[in-house]
Amino acid sequence: MITREEAVAAAAHFLRTTAYPDRPDSIVMLPETAVRFRYGWTVRFDFKEHLETGDPTKAPFSSVVVAPHDGTPAHFAPTFPPTEEYMKQRGKRKWPWTKDR
Repeated sequence: MITREEAVAAAAHFLRTTAYPDRPDSIVMLPETAVRFRYGWTVRFDFKEHLETGDPTKAPFSSVVVAPHDGTPAHFAPTFPPTEEYMKQRGKRKWPWTKDR
């Protein structure tokens, strides 16, 4: 299991090196939004430009990053199903491409 701080760090690393390597200074992590699930943590982020202007066109398309407890790389939560449902399914190993155990 990883801590909240480790989850935020993993999410930030994913965003800055994989998702948005061209704009690492725009990423603002929101650690107070981190939620712990059986599968891992969800952590939200935003772009500095969106926070400063409120312009919805400057917001990230998906603002939720998942940091799994097992140490696998952080990734975006899917836009469907809702994040809580995705995390519950992953925690039960019932996500479509995982094997039931």
